[in-house]
Amino acid sequence: MESITSYMEQDHVLIDGFAARAVTAAGAGDWGAMQREGGEFLQRLRRHIEMEEDVLFPAFEERTGMRGGGPSQQMRVEHEQMQPILAAMEQAAGAQDGAGFRRATQQLLDILQPHNVKEEQMMYPMLDQAVGDDAQALLRDVKAMAV
Repeated sequence: MESITSYMEQDHVLIDGFAARAVTAAGAGDWGAMQREGGEFLQRLRRHIEMEEDVLFPAFEERTGMRGGGPSQQMRVEHEQMQPILAAMEQAAGAQDGAGFRRATQQLLDILQPHNVKEEQMMYPMLDQAVGDDAQALLRDVKAMAV
């Protein structure tokens, strides 16, 4: 059976691929590819955050009683820190500003990479353990949100 951890880790890898291709396109001045790959990156990352905040984190908090100050709250804080950077990436892509897009992407990665490590090594395994037999039902809900 697929775990929440494995599914969400695979989603991180997929999302990271769109970011890498967008940055490569931005560096090459390939505006169409930058906008396409960057747009897909932004859409998928936002959907990923929604999966966590709307489905997974509430299930974790309900099962563990950990709310304010728990690991899911820290993940939400980091999601909020990402929002203005995502907007800057979107603006740079729309303006065909490759340098601005690359700068914003690097700012995002400075938050996103350690964030993903925390999720993969701590949050998701704790979530899998906390929800137990309900993991498959949660995965169905998460997958229903997929692009």
